Amino acid sequence: MPFSLLSLLGLSRTENLRALGARAEGLKRQVAELKTQVRVQGQEVERWKRKAEESATRLETTTRETERWKQKDAGHRKELSNLTSKFRRLETAERHVALAKTHLLTLETKLEVVEGAINVLDCRTRGDISVDTSQPETPSTPERSD
Repeated sequence: MPFSLLSLLGLSRTENLRALGARAEGLKRQVAELKTQVRVQGQEVERWKRKAEESATRLETTTRETERWKQKDAGHRKELSNLTSKFRRLETAERHVALAKTHLLTLETKLEVVEGAINVLDCRTRGDISVDTSQPETPSTPERSD
């Protein structure tokens, strides 16, 4: 009954007060530890935010660098295509030059044969003319050549 009388007056026993005080101290310590953990976790969050910002900056830089290299690559591919086209045209021109040289050599050979034939005919004709002028004209029968 004394407990209920004290509680009616708004009082409590010393033993309960001490237990509640000890519990309050324990809870204060837990609150302090939790505040410390929150502060540490806040610092950790800030550190991770900085890392995320740095990573985003590096990603942006890397993306720009990648685009720059892609453009360079496209330019090099275009240049390679142009060089390949020029190389093909050069090969074709070389084949045409080789063919033209062969034709020229053939024509030179033919001209030499024709020149030789002209020289032979010239010698025969000159020989016939010189023989005809030194001998008097006599009727002769034409010679047959087989």
